[in-house]
Amino acid sequence: MISRLLQTVNGDALCYRAKALRDGQDCTIKMPTAEEALFNPDIVGGCNYHASIVFRDGVTWLARFRLPNHNCPQLRERNFDRRSEYATYRFLAAAAVPVPEVYDVADDADPTNAVGAGYLLFEKLPGRPVSWYEATQAQKETFSRQLADVFISLEKFPFDKLGRLQPAPKTRLPEVGPAFLDYDSHGNITPLGPFTHSNDYYIALVEQRIACIKSGELATSAPLDLYLVCKTLLDNLPADDCGPYYLRHMDSRDANFLVDDDYNITGIIDWELAVLAPKESAFQAPLLMYDLGELYNECLSTPSSDEQRFARILREGKERDDLAACAVRKVHFRLEQCIETDPHDPNFASIFEGWWRLAKSVETFEWDAWWKDAVDRYGDGGLVNAK
Repeated sequence: MISRLLQTVNGDALCYRAKALRDGQDCTIKMPTAEEALFNPDIVGGCNYHASIVFRDGVTWLARFRLPNHNCPQLRERNFDRRSEYATYRFLAAAAVPVPEVYDVADDADPTNAVGAGYLLFEKLPGRPVSWYEATQAQKETFSRQLADVFISLEKFPFDKLGRLQPAPKTRLPEVGPAFLDYDSHGNITPLGPFTHSNDYYIALVEQRIACIKSGELATSAPLDLYLVCKTLLDNLPADDCGPYYLRHMDSRDANFLVDDDYNITGIIDWELAVLAPKESAFQAPLLMYDLGELYNECLSTPSSDEQRFARILREGKERDDLAACAVRKVHFRLEQCIETDPHDPNFASIFEGWWRLAKSVETFEWDAWWKDAVDRYGDGGLVNAK
């Protein structure tokens, strides 16, 4: 994948563009080979590859490219995601959230893009990724206090629609765009959203999953199981929310928080899929604070000690009871887990059980009893599980 990407990138054109953006400051491009990038999270993270642009004065930028692979989204969706990340970084900088400064964005398959591949140019921040389970209590306290300040900053910027940020065509300033893209049977893209009601968003997401199940794109091993889960979710959505909405980071694990040795936050990165969400969703404690053993193995949604510390800081240290209450709730997290998880995932049943127990406020769950009741209620949708 990396070798294929590098064949499409014009390094000289990238250098020329970066030099122009810094008023003629000379620079060099470092584009590691596939062998050099192997197991190096600074170069390859998720579906993205990062090249370094080093200027003569020592300043370093990163160029972010989407890796080509068999699961790669269609062209318009790749460009949509990249533009959304660009707009999101611009918004966050204005909101005084510690993120890289972003300098430029270009689309894939754009004839005016001399670099050849779509890219995002942004500042390389100091710091290293959090290692939460190795952190001392003092380090966690420092981190949590600063993250509470980030939450408070973001809460000052409400939006009236649920969607993803996009750069306005002429000004490139952030504006609310679609929440996600869907495809018809001919492969044509349909933007969905922005939404004024949260449950319109969730219904659109779940109905998209059901369409993909019936077309054979999802849950090939157990399509009926996922169909029944989706139908059950549609009948048990959280209380509808009509805003305001706030920016939510969708991948709040350790790797996306950069810190110094004392766990002062130096940056929060990888906002590629960030979405404007209901307050209770946007201000959940980050995933890195969750007790994953309880979450998956015991199907519990009780706040971990780290979540409780974070809520205490918001409540007592920052006098924000409202954000403290959001921090320890997992209603939206559990729902989104169910929407996104496929039956091939070994945690599929436990993820659904965790949602059910939280949504229904019950302590027990029997898969077989639920399954039989769901078939009676919803039918089989013309689907049969593989044997």
